[in-house]
Amino acid sequence: MNAITVDKLDEGHSFLILSSASALKENNVRLVREIQHLHYQIIMITFNQPSPILKRTYLKNDIDLDTIIFIDAVSKYALGTLPQDIDRAVFINNPRNLTNLSVAISEMLKEFAGTNICVILDSITTMLIYLSSGDISKFTHFMTSKLAILGMPGCFIAVENGLNPALMTHLSTFTDEVIDFTPHTDD
Repeated sequence: MNAITVDKLDEGHSFLILSSASALKENNVRLVREIQHLHYQIIMITFNQPSPILKRTYLKNDIDLDTIIFIDAVSKYALGTLPQDIDRAVFINNPRNLTNLSVAISEMLKEFAGTNICVILDSITTMLIYLSSGDISKFTHFMTSKLAILGMPGCFIAVENGLNPALMTHLSTFTDEVIDFTPHTDD
């Protein structure tokens, strides 16, 4: 298995992280822990779970919330209003609005310029609920290009068998490495 190293993060690599559907939450925690261990702060873009739920999950797993800021694309849409727990989070009105999401990401990247920051998007597969594969390809290309220009690393989580072949090809092409977090059994 490939590994995320501080050298690769320092070089601004982007990673496509593949997970089984059943281990998606566990692998999110694993990835955050690995990135924090390498002394990077995290911008967590969440489509899969609302940020208040992710915060509770992280606290249960002894993850330092002071090093994570959330761009939450689902809470406000699901609730119709802001959740009570809005600390260290920016909320997007609608997960289909990639313009607002892009603006929020750009503002965060500008705010954290010059620091060790890694962007994590969880998950590409969940984005398919709201967006077409083509729109996700365009957005991911925009993100990987922007991060590369800024020299910032990014991780894009996806369910291994949850993407159509064309989208998987695009994501594999846009990112520097594909890392498989799915368990493999020896036959």
